[in-house]
Amino acid sequence: MNKLCTACVAALLLVSCGDGDREKEPETPQQMYERAQQLLKPDVQRQQSDTAGAMRCLQQAAEAGYLPAQTDLGGIYYSGGKGIPADPALSLKWFTKAAEQGSLPAHVFLGQLLYDGRGTEKNEEAAMEHWRKAADGGIAEAQYRLGRVLAQKGQMSEAVGYLKKAVREGQRGGVPQAATALGNIYYNGSASVPPDLKESARWYALGARGGDPLAQLVYAEMLLIGDPVPKDEAQGLALLRLAAGQDYAQAIARLINYLRNAPDAAEHAGEAAAWEQRLQKQLAKPRSAGK
Repeated sequence: MNKLCTACVAALLLVSCGDGDREKEPETPQQMYERAQQLLKPDVQRQQSDTAGAMRCLQQAAEAGYLPAQTDLGGIYYSGGKGIPADPALSLKWFTKAAEQGSLPAHVFLGQLLYDGRGTEKNEEAAMEHWRKAADGGIAEAQYRLGRVLAQKGQMSEAVGYLKKAVREGQRGGVPQAATALGNIYYNGSASVPPDLKESARWYALGARGGDPLAQLVYAEMLLIGDPVPKDEAQGLALLRLAAGQDYAQAIARLINYLRNAPDAAEHAGEAAAWEQRLQKQLAKPRSAGK
């Protein structure tokens, strides 16, 4: 999709972005955006959503400078869906425009596009600048992504600061994977952050409660072994089942091993066989690029 000239935009605004009902045709960018939301939902007259019409409305609103439409277009082209193919270059374009208007979430996506080299050349430093802007603005996802990259670069003290903010301990809206990353940092230790297994366990526990399967697996192992936390096989087994239930292959394999080697293994034979089948299906799936 080429960049539209001013005259083209003016012409577009005269074209219906809906289903031909002139009385309800949107006039302002906000109305175009609201019309797009309506067209994405089936109604009595329209049995299926009108994705093409919705995209025309979003395009018009976005070209007119309406921030929510720019953000939505960036997201649509970032992942694709509803018959619209992913287009990283267009995603970059619209998230850039949204970021220029002050959208902090747009900076998160711009950072990821630049970090992955999607739609543009890979630029890790520029990606971190976008994440830092969003992170300092209070966006947990940006705090997590920035903290993770800082940790990879060995800048542990700063990484820990951002990751702790991303966890949102005792609050809603945190990123469970940030707690898991903190667990890893304290487990392995570094020059600036000494290893601390008890502190590591605390963060893994938080990540596990937040639903991160890696944290559930690691904390389950700690509970099953009894180090550095008190041994609790029942809770450890429950966490293994939670992680396995998310199709986390390592957790499924560990659960099978536990069930088959338990003192009452005969009682768990059926469950172990069912998990074995699930594991084989999981391993047979083609791996996504970049994973």
